Amino acid sequence: LIGVLRWEYDDTYGLRAYRYMQAASDTTVANGTALSHTDTYKFVCSSDISDADNNQPAGVGIGAITASYYGWVQCYGYHSAVLTDAGDDIADGDNVILHASTDGVCDRVAAGTASTDRPLGIAVAADVDAADTVATFLTCI
Repeated sequence: LIGVLRWEYDDTYGLRAYRYMQAASDTTVANGTALSHTDTYKFVCSSDISDADNNQPAGVGIGAITASYYGWVQCYGYHSAVLTDAGDDIADGDNVILHASTDGVCDRVAAGTASTDRPLGIAVAADVDAADTVATFLTCI
């Protein structure tokens, strides 16, 4: 069923949730791709900022989903490698948000600072500069 949530418990990473979604026609999903909802019903996700909303984070890709096809998107729990905007400025505890001007990546709002965007999650380590990724606890069910 499109939009259904699947919960899993892992001894190492704890509780995680995944939503079965369709990738938008202009979106190819890979592991770590930051995604937003493009519809009210949480059925379709996109990495394209032109048809996405920073206040509707859908989650992060966990594998390949071809444009217009269906697959699982992680929306809650630990993800080790969310793609960043290469700003090399995300610190442990920062709010991780969708990047407003680059497709499929995240940015940050410093911990203790009010965000105008709904968070994708919270950074649980500093970003990995060489890989342009950050370990994140996702909170966008």
